[in-house]
Amino acid sequence: MKGVFLALFVLTLLTPAIALECKITEINAVPGEEITVPMKITNTENREKTYYLSYYSDGEIEGYFYYESKRIGSIKLNPNESTTINFFFKAPEKIGTYYLSLYADNSVGITLNVFYPQNSIEVIPRIKSVVLEAGDVANVELTIKNKLNSRYELGLNCEIPEGWDCKFYDGFYEVRKLLLSAGESRTIKVSIDTESSSSVGKYLVKLKFNEKIEEIEVLIDKTHAGEKGEIRLRVIDRDGKGVASAKITANNEIFYTAGDGEAIIELSPGVYDLKIEKGGYEERTIREVKVKGGKTNDLGTVLLEKKPYYAEIVISSRVSATIGEVTSIPLKIRNIGYTHDSYALSVEGLPSGYTASFKEGKLAVSEVFVESGSTKDLNLEIYVPSTAEQAEISIKILAKGSFTAETNLILNVMGTFKLYFEPEGGKYTITTSQGDVVELRGYVKNSGAGTTLTNIRISATLPNSDWTIEDISPELIPSLKAGENYLVSIKIGIPADASPSEYKVTITASADQTQTSERITFVVREKGYSTFLGLGIIVSALLGIYFLIRKVGRR
Repeated sequence: MKGVFLALFVLTLLTPAIALECKITEINAVPGEEITVPMKITNTENREKTYYLSYYSDGEIEGYFYYESKRIGSIKLNPNESTTINFFFKAPEKIGTYYLSLYADNSVGITLNVFYPQNSIEVIPRIKSVVLEAGDVANVELTIKNKLNSRYELGLNCEIPEGWDCKFYDGFYEVRKLLLSAGESRTIKVSIDTESSSSVGKYLVKLKFNEKIEEIEVLIDKTHAGEKGEIRLRVIDRDGKGVASAKITANNEIFYTAGDGEAIIELSPGVYDLKIEKGGYEERTIREVKVKGGKTNDLGTVLLEKKPYYAEIVISSRVSATIGEVTSIPLKIRNIGYTHDSYALSVEGLPSGYTASFKEGKLAVSEVFVESGSTKDLNLEIYVPSTAEQAEISIKILAKGSFTAETNLILNVMGTFKLYFEPEGGKYTITTSQGDVVELRGYVKNSGAGTTLTNIRISATLPNSDWTIEDISPELIPSLKAGENYLVSIKIGIPADASPSEYKVTITASADQTQTSERITFVVREKGYSTFLGLGIIVSALLGIYFLIRKVGRR
């Protein structure tokens, strides 16, 4: 028995004393609620000790420890002394479960459940039931009270019959969320817009405030199913005069105003964007105009502004230009405004080295005067430098007057593929002898602009099959940039029995993109010993004739 007590005593000595104690293990709170957690710290040791305080959370929890109304990070206790400290924090705004650990030698864990309890708010509608014609709108006031002692974020939604619309308003503003302070009451309005084709009968509109639902009963006593609706408006100018024959486009349907500027447009139920336009006036668009069957939507007066200054540039949207050349592009400037105007001409977006000029006939101009309703014909000349590269360039053409007209032009800059072969030293005639091997050296040149030639091969077309190509070096030039050249060597074997004469050899350089050919003249002479042999034969023949004459003469 004594051994058992001794073992328990030793176990007690080995077990660390618990310094931090907290009776709270789980907390339920609403988002943003301020929470204080009391804890007890006891110094169980026989010496004075300092306890360092810290916390850890897996969520967005920020807090601090305080003692006697002061924030602390540590506390010093005498032997066997106990004291109570508090940990203060705010619950996160996001609903969920969080875990919080508090440390002082040992740790305690707390589970935090953040949610809105039921019956957090009270909703009081002024009206619970309303009688309407199909297509009418009911406006119902609601008083919402926050019953919590913390602020409350409230989402507003509606569950409505198909084709209906429902919106909440706080004053003049449409709202979809509310933030109510602790105990706050607020009055808002809900607008219930019925569908004109709804059948006669009873409908329920469910107003949702987070999890809370309030129902409004709507009784439809008359339907307008199958009927068209109307839009009325009057188009006027700044002087208040009606604008006649203004074109009004609603989707794909077109209407025109009468002489006094009025228009009555009959359309099927739906939502339309109305585009109103007329030459000499600024275009006007009225968006999301609702049409209900059997109902008239009166838009009142619509103002169209006259255009005192207005012009447009007419030019092709895409033009090709060649590197190293001048491209001439015709264009027109139309003054559509009711006032004469002068226009300064310019081009923006051209790369460095490019130049642009405008010409009226052969005369270069930088500004033109165009009368109201007139058109000026011009040419835009763009020079592409020889150092340019192939590209697609977007430029902007401007005519700046009291009104600035502008248009975009895509300039498709194209290079030229040119390949050239030139014999070294410019020798297009080569003198050789029978049986010789002649080395023809020359330069392959890329004389194009802004392009790179690839896979260039050298070949030779010989006078006949007795002639031979002994060597071509190199056989392949992988690439050659514009302006570069490459030295090549072609060795050609002359037949030993070739007749002395002139022969044509064609040298061809072929790239993936283009090819070129040059004809070289080969003058073939007899070998030197052949000449002496011929002279010997002639001399022998003459001597033979001489001796023959002498012999005949003796007889």
